[in-house]
Amino acid sequence: MNNTAEGGRISAWGGRSRGLALALVSAALLSACSDSPEQMLASAKGYLSNNDTNAAVIQLKNALQEDGGLAEARFLLGRINLQQGDTAGAIKELQHAFDLGYARTEVVPLLARARVRAGEFDRVLADFADVKLDEDAAQGRLLGAVGDAHFGKANVQEAIRSYQQALTLRAADVEAGIGLARARLFSNDPTGAEEAIKAVVAHSPDNGDVLAALSDILLAQGKQEEALKALEEAVRLSPNQVGYHYALVSLLFRSGRYEEGVKHFEAMKKAAPSHPSTRYLQAFMDAREGRLAEARDLLTQVLRQAPNFLPAQLLAGSVLLQLNDQAQARNHLNTVLSRAPGQQLARTLLITSHLSSGEASRALELLQPLLETQPADARTLGLAGQVFLANGDLAKAEDYLERAAKAAPEDPRARLRLGAARLASGDAEGALADFESASTMDDSAIQADLALVAAYLRRGDTEKALEAQAELERKQPQNPLVYNLRGGVMQARQDIPAARAAFEKALSLNADFLAAAVNLARLDLGERKTEEALARIRAIADRNEKNAEARLALADLQVATGAAPADVLATLERAEAAAPGTMAPALAIIQHHLRNREFPKALAAAQKLSAANPNDVRAVEALARAQLAANETQQGIASLNRLATLRPQSAVPLIMVADVHRGAKDNAAAEQALRRALAVQPDSIDAQQRLAGLMLERGAREDALKVAKAVQKQHAENPAGYVLEAEIESAGNRWAEAASAYRQALERRSGGDVAARLHSALMRAERKGEADKFAADWLQRQPEDLVMRGYLAERALSETRYADAVDGFEVMRKISPDNPMVLNNLAWAANQVKDPKALEYAERALSLAPDNAAILDTLGVIQIDHGQADKGLANLQRAVSLAPDLAQLRLSLARSYAKLGRKDDARKELDMLMPKLQENTALHKEAIELLNSL
Repeated sequence: MNNTAEGGRISAWGGRSRGLALALVSAALLSACSDSPEQMLASAKGYLSNNDTNAAVIQLKNALQEDGGLAEARFLLGRINLQQGDTAGAIKELQHAFDLGYARTEVVPLLARARVRAGEFDRVLADFADVKLDEDAAQGRLLGAVGDAHFGKANVQEAIRSYQQALTLRAADVEAGIGLARARLFSNDPTGAEEAIKAVVAHSPDNGDVLAALSDILLAQGKQEEALKALEEAVRLSPNQVGYHYALVSLLFRSGRYEEGVKHFEAMKKAAPSHPSTRYLQAFMDAREGRLAEARDLLTQVLRQAPNFLPAQLLAGSVLLQLNDQAQARNHLNTVLSRAPGQQLARTLLITSHLSSGEASRALELLQPLLETQPADARTLGLAGQVFLANGDLAKAEDYLERAAKAAPEDPRARLRLGAARLASGDAEGALADFESASTMDDSAIQADLALVAAYLRRGDTEKALEAQAELERKQPQNPLVYNLRGGVMQARQDIPAARAAFEKALSLNADFLAAAVNLARLDLGERKTEEALARIRAIADRNEKNAEARLALADLQVATGAAPADVLATLERAEAAAPGTMAPALAIIQHHLRNREFPKALAAAQKLSAANPNDVRAVEALARAQLAANETQQGIASLNRLATLRPQSAVPLIMVADVHRGAKDNAAAEQALRRALAVQPDSIDAQQRLAGLMLERGAREDALKVAKAVQKQHAENPAGYVLEAEIESAGNRWAEAASAYRQALERRSGGDVAARLHSALMRAERKGEADKFAADWLQRQPEDLVMRGYLAERALSETRYADAVDGFEVMRKISPDNPMVLNNLAWAANQVKDPKALEYAERALSLAPDNAAILDTLGVIQIDHGQADKGLANLQRAVSLAPDLAQLRLSLARSYAKLGRKDDARKELDMLMPKLQENTALHKEAIELLNSL
C-alpha cells in the first residue's frame, strides 16, 4: 500500500515538467528552513555566482523580510532590478542601500544610472554632478551617468565633457563610449561620432549594445548596408536580445526590404514569441497586408503588456482609423501626442480624423504646431491646404496647396506643379488650365481638385468651382467632405436650397459629420429657425457622450443665438467631461470666462490647466492671456517668456511680450522684445511690421523704411513689405509714394484691402479721376470683392452720399445675403434715406449675430426712430454692456436718451464717458456738443 501510494505520488510529479517539480521542492525546502537573514544573503550570493538570478531574488527578498536593514541585500536586489529593466524597483532598493551606508563606490554609480533610466535628469545632476568617488573606475561609471543626464536635457557640450572625463578614468567604459558617440552625432558631428563608437568596438567587439549604437550612427550617415550588418552581428552575438531583433526588422521594413524583414522576424518570433515588440511587428505586418482586425487584436495585447509603448499606440490609432473607430483611434493618438508633442504622424492622423468627421476647427487647432515648424514636405502642406479649405480660408488653402505641389518634385502630377508656378507668376488662366490637366492625370488623389476649387472660388468664378467640385464627387462619391465643399460652393452662388441639399447629402453619408451639421445650422439661423439649428448639433452630441467636439460646436451655436452664459458653460463642462484631460474643452472654458469678463474664473481655470500641462504651449499661452486680462501684467509677461522657452524657434511669444509692453506705453521694452523675436526668426513679418511702427513713433522714418526694404528682400513675392512701405509713406503724408508702393503690393496678389488703401492714397494725392478709374477697373475684374465694395460704400456714408451708400451695400447683400455686418451697414444707410426696410435689415443682422454690439447699436437707434423706444433703449443698453470700453456706443446711448427727453440719463452716460475721451478728438467734440445741448 505504501509503495503504491508513493508510486502514485511519483507518477503525479512525472506528469509535470522537471523544472516545475524542482521549483516546488525548492520552495518547500526554503519555507521549512530557519536560516538567518545573513545565511539567506550568503545563499543568494551563491545563486548569483551560478547565474541563477530567480533563486537569488527569492533569497534576497526573504532576507529583507526578516531584516530590512541589510544594506548589501538591498544593493544586490537593486542591481538585479536594474539589469532586468525594473527601474522603479532598482531606484527603491539602491536608495535604501545608499541610506543604509552601503559602499559609495558601488551604490552611487548604479543609483545614478537607475535615475537616468527613469528620466530623472535634474535630480541626477543635482545629487551627483559634483560627487567625487575614491576609485577611478567607480568615478568613471558615475561620470558616464552624469553625461547621460546632461544628454537627456540636450546639454550636449556638458554631456561630451562628462563622457570624456569618464573615459579618461576608465577607457573601456562601454556606456560612456556609446554616450560620447551619440552626443557627437547629436551635435552634427557624424564623423566624430563614428570615430568614438569604433573606439568602443575596438575594445568591446562582442557587445551588442555597442554594435546597435554603431548601426544608428552609420544609418545617420546614410550607410545603410553597413548599419544592417552591424545589427545582424548584434543579433548573432545575442540571439535572445529582443531589442536587436526589433531594430533589425524595423530597419529592413523602413528600407523597403519587406521580405527580408519578414525572414528575420521569424527568428525574432522563435526567440521571444510573446514579447510586446514581437507582437507589435506582427500587428504592423497584419495592418500592412490589410488584416486590420487581426492587427487591432494584437495591439490590444501589446498595450496590455506595455501601455507606454508609443509605437504600438501610434499603430493602434492608425489601424482604428481605418476601421472607422474614430473615438478609440483618437484616444491612442492623443496618448502619443501627450508624451511626444512633436510626433508628426500622430498629429497628421488626428487632423485627418477630425477632418473626416467635419470638425474643421479642431483640425485647425491641431495643425498650428506643424505650421510653426515651417513644413516643407508635400504631405503636411497638402493637409494644411485641406484644413484651411474646410475652415473657409480660401487664401491660405490655395497657398498651402500650391506649396504642396512645389514640394513634390518627383510627383507625376507635373501639371499641378506647373500650374502653381504659373499662378505665382500671375498667369492665372494658364495656371488654371494646368490644374485642370493635373486633376485629369491624377484619378486617385484629390489635392489637385482641391487646389482648383480654391483657386476658382478665390477668383469668384463659382461656375468653374462647381465643375471642379463635380470632379471630386466622381473620384470620391462616398466622401462627405466632398459634398460639404459643394454646399460651400452653392452658398457662394447664393443657391441656398442647393447648398442645403449638399450639406444634407454629406450627413446622409455620415450622420455625425459635424461640419455639414454646423453649416445646416447656420442656414437654419438665417431662416430664424433657432431651435432647429440647436437641435441639429445637440443630436450629434447626444448620440455619443464622448463627442467633445460636438459639445464645443453646440456651445459656439449657443453663444451665437444669445443663450445665457450659464447654459453655455454647462455645455462646455459636458464637453470637458466627455474628454477629460484634453485641451480643447478646457481652453474653451477659459475663453468663455474671458468673453464674459469673468477674469478671476478665467485665471483659475487657466492656472489649473497649466498646472496639469506645464509644458504644453496652448496651456501656457492661455495662462498668459488670463493673467493679462486680470491685470496681472508681470505674471503674464513671465508666462509669455516661459512660452518663448517652450517654442524656441517661434517669434510669436516674444511678439506678444512686445504687444504687452507697447500697451503699457513702454516702447523701449517693446522694441527690445521685438529684436529678440527677430533674433529667433529674422524673417518674421509680424515682428518687422511692429518694429517699423515703433520706429515711426520715435521719428525714425528712414530706419522704418529700411525694415520695409528688408521684408521685401526676404519675401520677394509677398506683398507685405510693399504694404509696410506704403504705410510708412502714408504716415508722412507722402501719398504719391504710398500709392506707388500699394501698386507694387497689388502686383504680388494682394486683395481688396490693399486695393482700398490704394484708392484712398490716390484720393489724398488729389488724383480723383485716377482713383475712380482704378476702383471701376478693379470691380470689373473682381466683382464679388466685398472688401473694396465695403470701403467704397463706407466712404459714401462718411461723405453723406447716403443713396450711393445704400446702392453699394445692396450689391454686397446680393453677393453675401447672410453677412450680418453687410446687413448692419445697409440698415444704417437705409435709415438715413428713410427707407422703411432699414428696420427689417437690422433685425435680420441681429438674428445672425445676436451678441454683436455694433449691430445692437444700429438696431436700437433705428427702433427709436421708428417709435419703438423701449426696445431701442434695451438694445442700446445691451450693446454698452457687451462692449463697455467702446466710447461710440455709450455716446450713442446718451444721444438716444437726449432724443427721448431723458436728460438726466444722458448726463449720467456722458459723465462716465468724458474721462475716457482724449481731448480734441472727434468723439470728444461730439460729446461736448451733446452735453452743452442738455
